[in-house]
This record gives sequence, C-alpha cells and structure tokens, in this order.
Amino acid sequence: MIAVDWSYTKELTTFDGQKVRVEAKEALLKRLEKESKPEVKSTPIHHFLVLEQGCPLSLIFYFVRHGVEVKAISNRATEDFRKANKLEKSDEADARIIYDLAFNGVALKTISINSKLIQMHDVYHQYCRYQKARVAMHNMRKAHRRAYGDGGSESMNTLSSIRCIQPPDLSPYDIAIGTLEGREKSLLKKLEQIYKGTPLFELAGGESKQDILSEGTAQPPVIKGLGIRIWLGILVTANPRDFKCLSAYLRFCGLTNDTFKETHRYNRHARMLYHMLAEGILRHKDPKFRPIYDQCKADLARNHPDYKKGHIHNAAMARVSTFLAKEIFSHSYGGGH
Repeated sequence: MIAVDWSYTKELTTFDGQKVRVEAKEALLKRLEKESKPEVKSTPIHHFLVLEQGCPLSLIFYFVRHGVEVKAISNRATEDFRKANKLEKSDEADARIIYDLAFNGVALKTISINSKLIQMHDVYHQYCRYQKARVAMHNMRKAHRRAYGDGGSESMNTLSSIRCIQPPDLSPYDIAIGTLEGREKSLLKKLEQIYKGTPLFELAGGESKQDILSEGTAQPPVIKGLGIRIWLGILVTANPRDFKCLSAYLRFCGLTNDTFKETHRYNRHARMLYHMLAEGILRHKDPKFRPIYDQCKADLARNHPDYKKGHIHNAAMARVSTFLAKEIFSHSYGGGH
C-alpha cells in the first residue's frame, strides 16, 4: 500500500510505510511497474494507491488505465485525525496520516475503470482528441486548396494557360472530416448518457461538505450559451465540487492574475472552456453576463486609452470568464459556499 498526498501545483508526496518520497506521477508508475515484476529470488510486490477524495479525475484515470489499483479515503477522516492529534498540516504529515488510517481499517472505496466518472473522463478526452483531429484536417484541406485550387472559376482563370492540369481531388479530406465529425457526435451522445446515469453523489467531489448533491445543483445553471458540451467539459476538467474554496478554483482555472501572468500553473483546458462559455454568452446575449462584458469594455477603454480594441476585448473576456466561474462554483454548492 502506498499513501498519496496530491496537489494541483506540486508533485505527489507518497509514503509506503517506510520512506516518504516526492515524485511525479510518471516516476511513481514506473516504480510500481518495477516492483510488481516477478523476479527469480523474490516475490513481486502488489501495491495499491490510497488517495483522498476530491483527487483530480485525470490523476485517478492515469493510474487506473495502467492497471494500478486505486482506493479513495475520506478527506474528512484525515482532517479529523490531524485536528484530534493537534498535528501541523504538511504534505509529508498528510501522506503518513493517510497511510496510518488506511492501515488501521478506515473505510476505503475502490475506484475501478467502470466508475461513471472515470468513464466520463475517458469519453470526454476521446471526444476532444477527435475534435482536434477534425480541426487539423480542416486546416490541411484549406492549405491544400490554397496551394492547388479546387476547380472553381478563380483557379481555372489562374490556370487558363495550362488547362491540362486537373484540379486536386479533395474528397479524401471530406471523407476524413465526415468520419471524425460522426465520431465526435457519437461520443458526445455517449457522454450525455453516462452523465444522465451517474448517481448524484458521484458528481460531488471529495472536498464537498455535503454527501449528496441536490437535484438543482446536479444540473447546469441557467446561462444562455452554456451548452451540454461545455458543461460536461467543466464537470470532467474543473468540477467545482473538487475544491474547498473559490480562490483555489479560480487559480486552477487560470482566472487570477498571479496564476495566469506569474506562476503559469493552471489548467489550460479549464481556462479555454470558460473562454468558450464567455464567447457563448456574447452570441446568445445572456441578460446577466452580456451587460458585464459591455461594462468591462467601457471601463477598460476609459482607464486604458492606450489599449487597442483587441486588447480591450480579450481583457473583458477574461473578466467575464472569472464571473462565469464564480457563478458556476456558487451554483454547484447550492448558491453559496
């Protein structure tokens, strides 16, 4: 058994009952694989990992998909133990506490590849990869068309003196794009089905104060421009229930100045999702957030006359993204935290 204290900004702190280590997830996996290999003169060691609830899905999925057994322990158990014994909080102390509690019989929940949240993580990131491939294929098609034409009037006029040259056949790109787009749609549909079939308590991260989410907080907030694709992306990538406080959530999403401009330690995909949501509220003219965007633009133009229009727009979008993240965080905790 290896107890793991995780962090969004630092490497993992692990304790196996003998030695405390600070190591990256890749190094930990390599060590597990090495120790589990059968040797001639020794018995292979079968380890399982114990992490606190609220651990990022990406970290759990990383180990589970490599065949590592992962179990979750209540973060309340470690916090209560620390307070009862008047221990100072540190990564090393938490790793030791997790190990001692698990070793002494505190209830552990096994996380399997069949977990609904693990399935959501798997399907969503497959969806993202197919989408990325489709966009790349679109760009390749455009580049091919610019270079060689497509048989249209413009290209034929250009090639009027050498009509023997035939325009390129772009159908391979069209076939690939259609196939990828179809796969995207099927995966998004599958993701929605998994989401609808997920018990409400599974959608709550381990950092939450409630054991079970209410019907209201399991559904997305009413924001014009917030579609199911972005909502499920937020649940998988940056579920607010996985964070103890709003400031930690905003830092993770790169929506504070210290993380975005100084430390650069934030989740790029989460920030991109909130930027997409901000674009959506502009298109759909959400009655609450569109006025915020307009007011931010006016304030920036007045306070920073040297800013260009693009700079003002991007800064206003960043501020709106922060307001949206605050709204979704508050909604996930039933309107307050």
